[in-house]
Amino acid sequence: MGSTRDPASNPADRTLADVPLEEEVVVVRIDVAGEDIEPLLERGIVPGCKVCPVRNSPAGGPTVYRVDGHLIALRRETASCLCVRSALEAAGVLDAN
Repeated sequence: MGSTRDPASNPADRTLADVPLEEEVVVVRIDVAGEDIEPLLERGIVPGCKVCPVRNSPAGGPTVYRVDGHLIALRRETASCLCVRSALEAAGVLDAN
């Protein structure tokens, strides 16, 4: 379920698991197969939504994310399946290169 892409190769290939605390990003792609995508969609994680990591759990547990104003916890394996782009970049404020 993890990603083996180089985050520097394409901004869209950066995963949510790589985002530091308090950096807002926009989901651009969800790389999850079949029924595994449904729990994400039910929690509002869809392409175009804004996500911000706000708290890491002790001992490497799930990370808490703010998703369009709501707090949810995701395991690293799941966050690695969400391709993201900087919110400023997605808004056209920053250049992707």
